[in-house]
Amino acid sequence: MCIVQVNNNLGVSCALNLMNNMIIFSNTLRVKEARESILEFLLINHPLDCPICDQGGECDLQDLSLIFGADRGRFYEFKKRAIDNFSSNGPLIKTMMTRCIHCTRCVRYASEISDFSLGILDRGSTMEIGMYFSFNLLDEISGNIIDLCPVGASTSMPYAFKYRPWEVTYFNNIDFLDSMCSSIRLHIYANKIIRILPLLDEDLNEEWLSNRTRFSYDAMLINRNFYPKLKFFQKFIVFSWDFIINYLYIYLIKNLYLNINFISYIGYYIDLASCLALKTFFLNFGCLNIMYLNNLYWIYDVINLCYFNSTLTNLELINFFFFINCDIRLEAPLLNIRIKKNYNLHKNRELYICSFGLSLKYLSYPIKHLGNAIRNFFCFLEGKLRYYCNLIIKEFYTFMFFNLNYYFYNKPLFIFGNSILGRIDSKSILMSFLVFLKNKFSLSTFSLLYSFFGFYSFTNIIYNINKNVRRIKGFIYNLTGESLLTTDINYLQSFIINQGFFNNYNNCNIILPSAAPYEMDMLVLNLEGRYKLIKQNIKSHFGLFTNWEIIFFLVLYKKKYINLYIFLFFKFFTILSYFQIFINFFCNFFLSL
Repeated sequence: MCIVQVNNNLGVSCALNLMNNMIIFSNTLRVKEARESILEFLLINHPLDCPICDQGGECDLQDLSLIFGADRGRFYEFKKRAIDNFSSNGPLIKTMMTRCIHCTRCVRYASEISDFSLGILDRGSTMEIGMYFSFNLLDEISGNIIDLCPVGASTSMPYAFKYRPWEVTYFNNIDFLDSMCSSIRLHIYANKIIRILPLLDEDLNEEWLSNRTRFSYDAMLINRNFYPKLKFFQKFIVFSWDFIINYLYIYLIKNLYLNINFISYIGYYIDLASCLALKTFFLNFGCLNIMYLNNLYWIYDVINLCYFNSTLTNLELINFFFFINCDIRLEAPLLNIRIKKNYNLHKNRELYICSFGLSLKYLSYPIKHLGNAIRNFFCFLEGKLRYYCNLIIKEFYTFMFFNLNYYFYNKPLFIFGNSILGRIDSKSILMSFLVFLKNKFSLSTFSLLYSFFGFYSFTNIIYNINKNVRRIKGFIYNLTGESLLTTDINYLQSFIINQGFFNNYNNCNIILPSAAPYEMDMLVLNLEGRYKLIKQNIKSHFGLFTNWEIIFFLVLYKKKYINLYIFLFFKFFTILSYFQIFINFFCNFFLSL
């Protein structure tokens, strides 16, 4: 359909090179008749599924038929051809291959960007798109085929037969499940997210989106908690917000002068405002024992060590990638697409991709694995790779490259995975590597890759971390954390508060529900250190508060209640609190009967 007239000849514009003295016409009568003929051939075998097709209202073929289509067809003696669907297309992508017009966009995507076998089977009238090997489309970015397909041959299975495009409302927003904070478009119907699509952003995600983000909208309704709860006799009872805040501060007053540990864990979906409110809340108690979830053994003194120092657009110019304990395909699939693009554009150029730690054998581009042990990495930093090179690498050229030439490469990039932070010796590893960078490269070649933006918000506001304490007991505040380390917490002697938008009943005493992303405004930092605003597009259910509002209420209650008179009459308030607990417990018990 992109045919044009060039020097009195018809040609496909996407396959022509621009040359001198070319006279191009794109809207002549001859071009229009040619496009009408091409469209007529495309519609010979195409079924009349527009009323029931999920692509209806967003189909490119409908738009072309409106402009170039005829009022009637001339093929009556032929039967329309039917094609079987994929035998194993997975639970996310719904295929109807009879509608396919063989544009081969999905085939190019599978060969150039993703990593699954999809191609053209047979030729002529029996041509069809299929798989060379039978397997499920479970690739982490396979959902982009839904956006590439111009007709209804590939659509979203969770979205099928539910809504129409003209019934929903569109909002541009930021992805909260990816540390890149990709640009997305939300489709909302009746105050509910029904679909998530990518938004073109050349600096971040381009036009791609991961499956984790595309099919995550069910988490806004499933396994949610909407009421504050208190554990009483191993059962959770629903209470009012006023009572929960009062009960929490009665506990704090009781244990304020008993030298209990005030510790907080911060989860993956924390924003800058909540970090600042939590820091203020803990400073009022004279402590700052705030840790990031499941990372207790490291400390940073330089804030630049917490970010991905190389810009995403600069990845196409780098000729040396080095992964240290980094599973980039699962931790950052959109970042992996950038590196795959660099590999496709510069196949003739010297491009080296190597890794330490994880043996990455399933990447969509070739990679050299140099060892699993930490001693191998230290030997590399010391220039002693030759001692074990014969055991891992058999190529003499690669051996010479890693021992001599990598010191003089002007565009290297060393990417550390987030699992490096959970090691006990992570501080010694990072400090040794910083000495190596000081002698050979600049700090911009170091990049820390984390899968969630909460880590970058945490290190920007709460940059100092207390030392690890084994068998923690005391007052533990779990803010948007999914799960705590069971080996480091004494649950029998601890008072644990879980606050977040998901339902978390793991060994806690109080549950404080909060609004989910897209139900509140959140200012966050992405992996490059850019400020991103996640906007509120849907109303929070049952009047839920945001994370920083709940902590702000705690700060106000602290100033109101912590004084001498309240401390003297503490037993009186305790009796009233337990009396209300018994009343609520018996009310819930009789209602359950």
